Amino acid sequence: MSERHDPVTPAWVCRDCGQSWPCPTRRQLLLREYGPQPANLSVYLAACLTAATADLRSPPAALRERFLGWIPHPRHRAF
Repeated sequence: MSERHDPVTPAWVCRDCGQSWPCPTRRQLLLREYGPQPANLSVYLAACLTAATADLRSPPAALRERFLGWIPHPRHRAF
């Protein structure tokens, strides 16, 4: 079975590599999985962030950066 780099809660570390989740490998997997739908990726990770806030004692800004700060944001076109 291939490594999925899923989170282990309540510590929110990667099951496969032990790094803080989402680890670099999982980030790449998520970017490929969600492809042209970054809004859906943001919704998924926001749900993970919400769950993690109950388990982790990190400052909210640090958790936001960890879970959402790395997502590329496409430029908005003016109409």
